[in-house]
Amino acid sequence: MSGWETRIVTGNPHADQATVEQHRQAAAAQGLSFEAQPLPGGGFHVRAYAGPPMGGGGYPQQQGYGPPMGGYARQPAYAAPGGMTFSTSSSPAGVVVGGGEAAPALTNERVRYLRKVYGLLLVSVIIAGLAGLAVVTLGPTTTLGATRGHRGVAAPLLVALLLESRVAWYGMFGLLFVGTMGASAVSRVRGLNLVALFGVAALMGVQAAPMVFVAQYLAGLGMTLSAAPVLGAFLMTAGVFVGATAYVMVTRKDFSYLAATLSMGFWIVFAGCIVGIFISSEVFTLAIASVGALVAAGFLLVQTSRIFRSSRMDDAVGDCLGLLVQLRNLFVFVLRILMSSRR
Repeated sequence: MSGWETRIVTGNPHADQATVEQHRQAAAAQGLSFEAQPLPGGGFHVRAYAGPPMGGGGYPQQQGYGPPMGGYARQPAYAAPGGMTFSTSSSPAGVVVGGGEAAPALTNERVRYLRKVYGLLLVSVIIAGLAGLAVVTLGPTTTLGATRGHRGVAAPLLVALLLESRVAWYGMFGLLFVGTMGASAVSRVRGLNLVALFGVAALMGVQAAPMVFVAQYLAGLGMTLSAAPVLGAFLMTAGVFVGATAYVMVTRKDFSYLAATLSMGFWIVFAGCIVGIFISSEVFTLAIASVGALVAAGFLLVQTSRIFRSSRMDDAVGDCLGLLVQLRNLFVFVLRILMSSRR
């Protein structure tokens, strides 16, 4: 084996050193000598090669590495036009992007796994859409919002029940939450995992149906921000999903560092939704929906990155469920934004 070399520039001295150590261990496992030289602007240039090492421990004696010489000065090693620091190179373990852990190669086994995950996701989205469509269009109807001098609106029975009863509405949301947790728990149980996944997808469609019905009704009266809020929300959600998937597939970048920030954002949105129950404010609701859409899009990016980079490929249903939940959240929040009042 002839060896390999790359530059490690993450923007964080500690992350650089940890990555250098990972490369050193990989070189040792392959029987290669290893050296790491600090770059003037921060980061390291590392090289694994066949032959005797230049200095003790696989590092050049005259250079060494660490914060004193590998610290970050005025300029990073590479600066993209948008200000993002990155570096890419090939290595025996895959592709190193941003100086992070080497991303695994797209082997035939991984490609088959990705096809399985995204195939299940496509089926789940279709089931959710069909379930929501059935609730909105099929079954007996009843009059919703009838008062003296107002004839009300003809609505499917289940939609009317969920809209008029807070107990039924929150009960359906609770059922969806419990069902999602249960599907996650049995994601590796063959047979049962598919039943649970598709059952959760159907519940998502049913739970979103009242919101879709209201959006369509208000759009028909010309009262919404978008003339076609449901179609707009679907297209925007699909666009974000395709964009995130394509970006992760091309760059193979690890977005796990966003998880902590997004988790904090999730709890902010959760608290805002609870407060919104007691505060009737369009501006407040729109703000919470906007933050929620950003958090859902971020989680979608993190989840996609994890699926592409994880060395474990034994839970296609669980990975599909994670994507499905974020797609549902993104769709609902975007729909709420588009159906907001024009006034």
